[in-house]
Amino acid sequence: MDELLRTIGICFLAGFMSLMLKEKSPAISMLLSMCAAAMLLTQLFFSIQLVMGMVQRFSAYLPQMDLYISTLIKVLMIAFISETSSHLLKGAGQQLLATVVEWTGKIFILMIALPIFYELLQRMLILLPGAQ
Repeated sequence: MDELLRTIGICFLAGFMSLMLKEKSPAISMLLSMCAAAMLLTQLFFSIQLVMGMVQRFSAYLPQMDLYISTLIKVLMIAFISETSSHLLKGAGQQLLATVVEWTGKIFILMIALPIFYELLQRMLILLPGAQ
């Protein structure tokens, strides 16, 4: 909770300072926004590493679920990266590229999730009466 409030505070502070500087010096305003975004994204990546470490420790207790957990991590990372990239592109005024990034992320998630869906269908077919 503290990290979230700190992140929101930094975003509001950088955004307010950027708006104040925008009229006098647009280049410095843009640089300030980019530096704040880079700092916050690096902090976020460290938090994601901590979460991934916890998930990997959790997966040690369920060895048969290793495939599912690694797939879940991949899907979450693809969703996070594509959503972040899409919002950055929309902020830069590149609506078409943002849409392409969103669709590409969705296609990659579908490609990763299809083998698990296939395995679940096979297990369901085994449970049906009259199945071999």
